[in-house]
Amino acid sequence: MPGPGTAARQNLLCRLLDKYERGAAFGRPGPWRQDVIVRLDARQFPEAFAPEGREALADLRAAGEELGREGAVRLVRHRGYAAGLLHEVRLGPDELARAYELAAAFGFRPLGDDFRDLATLVTALCVEPGPEWMAAYLGDLAARLASADLSPLGVQRERFKRERRDVQDALTAAAALARGLAGWERVVSERIFGDSKRLAAVRPLVVDILLRADPRWEGLSRDDAPDLLEVYGVRRKPALLRCAGRATLKVGARVYELEDFVPAAHLPGAWAGAWIDAVAVGPTRRMTSIENETAFLAYVEEAGGPAGLGERDEIAVYTAGFPDPTLLDALATIAARKPSVEFRHWGDADLGGLRIWWLIRTRLGCPVALYRTRAEWLEATVARGGAQALEDGERAGLARLRRQLEASLWAGAADLGDAVELIAMLVRLGRKAEQERW
Repeated sequence: MPGPGTAARQNLLCRLLDKYERGAAFGRPGPWRQDVIVRLDARQFPEAFAPEGREALADLRAAGEELGREGAVRLVRHRGYAAGLLHEVRLGPDELARAYELAAAFGFRPLGDDFRDLATLVTALCVEPGPEWMAAYLGDLAARLASADLSPLGVQRERFKRERRDVQDALTAAAALARGLAGWERVVSERIFGDSKRLAAVRPLVVDILLRADPRWEGLSRDDAPDLLEVYGVRRKPALLRCAGRATLKVGARVYELEDFVPAAHLPGAWAGAWIDAVAVGPTRRMTSIENETAFLAYVEEAGGPAGLGERDEIAVYTAGFPDPTLLDALATIAARKPSVEFRHWGDADLGGLRIWWLIRTRLGCPVALYRTRAEWLEATVARGGAQALEDGERAGLARLRRQLEASLWAGAADLGDAVELIAMLVRLGRKAEQERW
């Protein structure tokens, strides 16, 4: 166990180096605009300056003097009434290497080593095949690491130093998912890390990285996309098709009537083919996808249950936020096999809701009308006081989505025009609303 003098020495060195690694001088050659300064006063060391802290204060000053003699810091002394007593220890570019050398004796790990490890990983990931957006993201990250900028990862240096392994593993996982690795979460985790539980441990960081890297999600927060990994084909639970309406499903030798499932059917993903066949040959003329569960159940109830939906040749589908690949593939197959079906989507009047609509729209390749939460509804809702303020990131994401829509091959389609109108209304009002406000 280190003695009081050793503890004080470690304390001073750690404070100086931690402050340096958080500051603007980190990674920069000298001269710096300002030294890293730790002042020996009651604000920084309240215990040492307390009435019973004489020994601690003596140890602190002695440690500073010792570090000064060893060339790890420069000393600044009091003037006036306390002339000669140590007042500050300062770290400049000339003392930095010696300070790190002495700190290594008690296990201090330089942040520069973590940056080099991360840069090596990024270089390795850059040569792996993958989509253009991930290549662009990794290239930007590599360039910014050269100036100690972690902003593409959304973490501060202090957090990165504490969680460097988690950050590196999350980046590795995000790159693997971008390349198309998919399956059960624990199987995917085993393939990436050789540890079936590791992906679950870093899932929030993986989601954060994908939200920043994949341009489809610009402006979305983690709260808006809790199950984002399912969009990339990572499953934690069996795929389900949650729907209501009228259709006759033939599964093996058995026949099931969709309207018998009240209030809604939760069909196994393995039944997707039977569901597609039933819709393709049945009377369905409209499919309404709905983002949130309460809105979905309320919509089914409002229609008179599955039988009521069946009377108007409609099937309602719950997407659970961003739809998983099983549902997206099924809807796209129905759109291709039965072009007469009218698709529409009811989601939140916000960036997340529009991103979900656009994901469905691009996958189906046919019109998907915005239903209920349109520009005029948002305007009326805001007038009634039922809305929340937009954040700056959401504004940027909406602007990017609008550019995507206007540059799309479908730019002249009515559903894209309605989406652009909703985006304009969101930006003009600076407010958003959830579909439950309907």
